[in-house]
Amino acid sequence: MSIDPFIPSSSTGRRNGDMFIQMRAQLDDLQRQLATGKKADSFADLGLGRRVSLDARTKLSNIEGWNKSIEQGDLRIRFMMQSIEGINKNTLDGKGDARPGAFIVGANNQVAGQVLAMDKLSQTIDMLNVEVGGRHLFSGRSHDVKPVESMNLILNGDGAGKVGVRTLISERQQADAGVGNLGRLTSTLAGSTISLAREAADPPYGYTIRGATSSTAAITATFSAALPATADFTVAANPLAGDKITLALNLPDGTIETIELEARLSNVSGPAETGFAIGATPAATAANLSASVTAALQKKTATALNAASATIAARDFFNGSVGSPPVRVPGPGFATATAPPVAPPVALNTTIIWYKGDDAAAIQARNTAPLQVDSGQVVATGSRANEQAFRETMTAFTVFATTSFAQDTNPASTTYNPSPRDRYEAMAERVRTTLSFNASQKPQDIGLEISIAQVSMKSATERHTFSLNFFETARAGAEDANDEEVAASLLTLQTRLQATYQTTSILSRLSLVNYLS
Repeated sequence: MSIDPFIPSSSTGRRNGDMFIQMRAQLDDLQRQLATGKKADSFADLGLGRRVSLDARTKLSNIEGWNKSIEQGDLRIRFMMQSIEGINKNTLDGKGDARPGAFIVGANNQVAGQVLAMDKLSQTIDMLNVEVGGRHLFSGRSHDVKPVESMNLILNGDGAGKVGVRTLISERQQADAGVGNLGRLTSTLAGSTISLAREAADPPYGYTIRGATSSTAAITATFSAALPATADFTVAANPLAGDKITLALNLPDGTIETIELEARLSNVSGPAETGFAIGATPAATAANLSASVTAALQKKTATALNAASATIAARDFFNGSVGSPPVRVPGPGFATATAPPVAPPVALNTTIIWYKGDDAAAIQARNTAPLQVDSGQVVATGSRANEQAFRETMTAFTVFATTSFAQDTNPASTTYNPSPRDRYEAMAERVRTTLSFNASQKPQDIGLEISIAQVSMKSATERHTFSLNFFETARAGAEDANDEEVAASLLTLQTRLQATYQTTSILSRLSLVNYLS
C-alpha cells in the first residue's frame, strides 16, 4: 500500500471534476425526462413521490377492474332485461290470445290462441336459454349449464323412460275426474233424497263439497261441513218452475265452482246439466233432479275441473328440479288413485327435469351472480329460469297449447257429452288467471329487481369517472415530468456547462508567461 504524495490544489481539481460529472449526469437525466416524459425510471428514483405514485396506481387498478366488471355486468343485464321484457310481453299477449268467445277450431282441433301459445312457449324457452360470452344468464350459479330443456322433451318426454308434462296432465285429469267423471263424488238417490258425498276412500283429488242451498221449501238442502263434507237434496213436494237448487264445490286448485239447477215444467225442454223437469210426483222430480245433478257434475268435470287439473299438473311439473323431481299421481289406475301425489327418489325418477341450472334454496336467485362494483358495494345480477314468474308463464302456455278441443264421440260412463266450446272457455279462463299473476311474482318484478342493480352500476360508474380523474392527476403529478420545466432546466444546465467548459479551457492554457504578459 502506498500513499499518494500531497499535491497542492489537488482537492480542488477533484472537486471540479466531480462537479463536471454531476452536471453531465444531470444533463443526461433531463434529456431522458424530456424524451420519456417521466421523472424517473423506477419508483425508487421518485423519492418521496413514490408513495403517492404507488397509492394512485393501486386505486386506478382497482377502479379499472371494477369498471371492467361493470361493463361485462351491464352487457349481461341488457340481455337479461331483453329476455324478461320479451317474456312479459308474451304473457300480456297470451291473456289476449285466450280471450272469451274466441273459439274457432282449426284442422288440428286447436284455436288460433293455442297455436300462438305453443310459439310463445318456444320463445320463452329460447329467451331463458340466452347466453352471453359463454355464460347462461338464467342458470343461477351454474352459468355453464343451459338451464331449460328443449320444448319437445318438456312436452313429450325422451321416449326412453322419462315422460313429459303431457303425461302428468293426463294422469292428474284422470285422478280428479274419477271413474264416473263426477270429480270423485258419489251421487245416490234413495226415495226422494239425492245424497252427494266424497268417495269412501276420500281421495285427495276432485271436488270437495262447499255448500248446498235451495230457493224453495219444496226441496230441502242439507249441508254437513264435517270432513268429508256431504250434501243432501230432499224433494218433499214438487217445486214451482223457476225454483233453483245450488251446489258449491271446491276445486283442487283452490277455486270455487257453483252448480245451479232450475226446475222446469215437463213440457219445457232444456239441457239436463242446467235444469230438471218437474215430475208427476216428488219421487219422479227427485229422479229428474238426480239425473241433472249427475249431468251437471260431469259437465263441470269436463270443463272447470279438467282445466284445473291440467294447471295443477303443469305447475307440479315446473316445480320439479334436479334434486326434487315433480310429484305425480301414483298409478296406473289413476282414476281410482287414493294416495296423494308423491315425488319419487331422484334415482327412480321417470319424469323429465325441465330445469338444469342451480337451485340452491339457501341462495336467492338474484344473489347467484354477485358483481363487485366498488370497494364496499356488491350488486346482485343473477336469475334462475325456475323462478315463480317464469314457472307460471310456462305453466299457462303449456296447458293452453297442449289441450285438444276435439268433440268427444264416445264419452264413456257419462250422461253429458262435453261441448268443445265449454271446455275452451274453462281452459281459457284458467290461462288468463295464471297469466294475471295474482298475488304471485310477475316477470316485471324480476326485471325491476335487476334494473335496480343496473342503476347501482350506473351510479358506481359515475363515481369511478370522478375518482379516475383525481387519482390519474395524482399519479401524473408524482411520475410525469413537466416538459416546460425540464426544457428550462436543460437550457440553464447547458449554459452552465458551456460556461464552465470555457473557463476550464482558459485555465488549462494559462502559463506564467501568459499570466505576466
